[in-house]
This record gives sequence, C-alpha cells and structure tokens, in this order.
Amino acid sequence: MAFGKKSSPRFNGWTLIAAALAMLAASLIEIIPSALSIDGGWQDSLLWFMIGAFGFAGTKFITGRLVAGRESLMSSLALVTVALTLHNVPEGTASIAAASADVSTGVATAVAIGLQNVPEGLSIAALAIAAGLSKFKSFLLVLISVVGEVIGAGAIWLNQSYLNDEISSHLLLMVAGMMVAISLIELLPDGLKLTRQGQSKTNQ
Repeated sequence: MAFGKKSSPRFNGWTLIAAALAMLAASLIEIIPSALSIDGGWQDSLLWFMIGAFGFAGTKFITGRLVAGRESLMSSLALVTVALTLHNVPEGTASIAAASADVSTGVATAVAIGLQNVPEGLSIAALAIAAGLSKFKSFLLVLISVVGEVIGAGAIWLNQSYLNDEISSHLLLMVAGMMVAISLIELLPDGLKLTRQGQSKTNQ
C-alpha cells in the first residue's frame, strides 16, 4: 500500500486470519510444548502464560485509549506508529527466545509474527498516504515501526549468556500467551470483520 497499490478489505481480512491461525499453531504445537519440556511445573507455566496474555491485553487497552477520539490524521498517524513500534518490542524478543530453545520453534514463531506484521505495516502506510505523505515517507514510517522488533531481538541476543533453562521457559510461555492473546483478541475479530466488509461490497 505504501507503493500505491491498495489492497481490498477482504484480502487484509484473510491475511489477519492466516496470521492468527499461524500464531495459534506456533504457540500450541511448538512454543508451549518446548517450554514445558524445559520446565514442566504447570502452575508456574500457567502464571507466565497469563502474564504474556494479560500484558498484551493491557498494552492494547492503553494504546487504544491513546488513539481514540483523535480527529487529526497526522495525530493518529503519529500515535499509531509509536504504538505499533512499542508493541513490536516484545514481538522482537519472541523469535530469539523461541530459537534459543529450539530452531524449528524459532522459525515457526518468526513466520507467524512476520505474517501478522503485514496488516500492521499496511495500516501505517494507509494512514500516512491519507495524511498526504509521499510514498517514500510512508515507507520510512513503516520501517520505523520495525525498529521495536530489532530492539527486542537485540536485547535478547546480547543477553543470551544469562538465559538459563528456567528463564528460557518463562520467556517462551510469555511469548505464547502474548501470541494467543493477539490472535484471539485482535487478529481473528478484525480479520472476520474485514472479510465480512469485503463480502458485503462484493454483493452490492
């Protein structure tokens, strides 16, 4: 979209649904079993899973309140870019934390997160173009939002020597909780809403 090619609501909807299913599969099939194989205590595991899930829910609530009611496109654009950049920091830790336990888990996590980043980038680009920014500046704003993931990944990578089995298990469970929450709270509802919008436009 940053290059002037507008994607349909139906396409964006199916992208979100695919990302949600990929994240749920990665969490339930790869990440959680890997974490439990390191530390099998279910009470401790459930606690860290819930910390990840409620952490995302809290972040979504706060950023939603910040953006709500903003009439200026530039104001909305700035807030959405900042919110998504901050939102991407824990996502950046996910792939590195997952890969530290198992390479296949890291790959599955990276693919799932990459898929759900597509509509995030499209939302920034759409707002930027609507606010009158050039295609190049819109593209730069999308790149800025990726900085959060680089920071998160770098923080884990530089501190790998401190990652023992217990910390790795806790990180994986937090990531799994976050990914399940993202899928159920944000991606699936938004994806279904967009596909219904696209279907209604097709039928008109």
